[in-house]
Amino acid sequence: MNNLHNQALIQFRTEIRQFYIVCILNLIFAALAMGFGISFMISAILGLTAPPRPGMLIGAIATVCFGLGLSWLLSTARIFKGIKVINHQLDAEGTSITDDRITCLIVRMLTHYRDNRKTIGKMIRGCTFGGICFFSLGIGTSLEAISILSDGITFTLNNLLVIPAMLLTLGIAVVSLLSSYYFSKFVKIWDRRLLEIDESECALKKNLGLGEQ
Repeated sequence: MNNLHNQALIQFRTEIRQFYIVCILNLIFAALAMGFGISFMISAILGLTAPPRPGMLIGAIATVCFGLGLSWLLSTARIFKGIKVINHQLDAEGTSITDDRITCLIVRMLTHYRDNRKTIGKMIRGCTFGGICFFSLGIGTSLEAISILSDGITFTLNNLLVIPAMLLTLGIAVVSLLSSYYFSKFVKIWDRRLLEIDESECALKKNLGLGEQ
């Protein structure tokens, strides 16, 4: 029984902590996404973009990225609030936590997941689309570091200054796509658990004669 208790605790704690960390990363990069979206929109409007980069196209992509970043931030904050409480309770009780408390927290997580399943589904789609948009924005930004002349391709100091922005933009894209992958994995696990609970409830109702007459 002790081994089963430890295995259940380790598995549940690992899942919650991983989800907790992914949510924190999403909050950080969602804020960065909004900031980058605003900066690129301003650059496009003021005509500060370099000739190789189509300002109107980048401006449109930046606007979409800002909207995705705002939606990303609000959705993640809603999910993070419940995960934070459960994670802190796990840390507070440590290894002395009882089976009843583990069960209680698992039920709380199931309830939190069931209430926010549609939101997490939107986050998966949003992260995927956002990753594609920010990847496109990063590629567009990288074109500023290249000057194509008649005698070849050159790099200038001013153009090279956009490289940090390009790397951060691509970093946001990577985090978005990885978040989409992890959230999808999380959904599969907890959907299966909800299905098992629903099947158990149906079996119990059938045994008690509470099913449809």
